[in-house]
Amino acid sequence: MKRFLTLILVLTVSLLAGCGSKENENNSETSKVKEEQKSEGTASTVDAVEPNQAHKEIEFKGINWIMGAPDPEPTAGIWVYNKDKHPSSLDNQDWDHEDMLYVQASKKYKHQQITIKKLQVIENDVVKIIVAWEKDIGRELPPRDYVTVETGALDGKKFIVEDMDGQKVDIK
Repeated sequence: MKRFLTLILVLTVSLLAGCGSKENENNSETSKVKEEQKSEGTASTVDAVEPNQAHKEIEFKGINWIMGAPDPEPTAGIWVYNKDKHPSSLDNQDWDHEDMLYVQASKKYKHQQITIKKLQVIENDVVKIIVAWEKDIGRELPPRDYVTVETGALDGKKFIVEDMDGQKVDIK
């Protein structure tokens, strides 16, 4: 019986001692994880990114030229047509309710067409025109697009033209 009690005592002590060492290991692992999380927390703060700047946008509608678009201008550029100033070929437009924006890129962009995607007001007097490129093999005309905007929306504005990748588009 003495042997049996001694055996139980030894087993109990070894179990308790073993659990304690396991608990110490768990505590040290937990503290390591907490330290890593703290260091990751500061790293994630350092890697934090500010949001991109959002700009007010001007609403517009693309024009579907059923009978074909007017002839291009002789040079690249940007034109804002309104009731008082527009080519005679555009007399049939609803000038009482809308103005028209015409963008024509340089002839160096052969075999491509542009589509106006956004009109962003980046300053009170500056509008960024964002365009998308589309391949148009065989196209001899310069890339160009027309859109209509609310009357007066573009009065007194200057323009920057960029593509969807942020590259400046040559309009000179």
